[in-house]
Amino acid sequence: MLPMINRNCMIRENEPLNKAEIIEKMVNVFHTEGYLNDRDLFHKDILAREEVFSTYIGYGIGLPHGKSDAVKDAGIAVAKLKHPVTWNEASGESVDLILMIAVKAGEGNDLHLQVISKLSRLLMHEDFRDQLKNGDLDELHAVLTEKLS
Repeated sequence: MLPMINRNCMIRENEPLNKAEIIEKMVNVFHTEGYLNDRDLFHKDILAREEVFSTYIGYGIGLPHGKSDAVKDAGIAVAKLKHPVTWNEASGESVDLILMIAVKAGEGNDLHLQVISKLSRLLMHEDFRDQLKNGDLDELHAVLTEKLS
């Protein structure tokens, strides 16, 4: 079963931020909503994953993810950005939509890969990307809930 999409884990960011700032803000949302038992460890794990390989997936979308002992319950957080953020310094690619995935380390690769795979397949469709990019947060919540259920 894929993680539930919590509307409270979806933010619209109107201020210009850099990559580190928006990642921290999204980690804080997970923590505030009770998905984490260790905010700092999850933040460190997400940043470590980004160091290994950029999670830019094209179309102005970032998909940071982490399997971590800091995660209590699997979840997905979403940030829509008014000001695009450089996501891959080497290539200069920027994002205006971020889908962050948190999965418990003990859940193995299945859930982690299942969520990434499902999202990746959906994001290949222009109409799905348009719904995410052009809808408000309530519409985005409805679309993700429907498609990931």
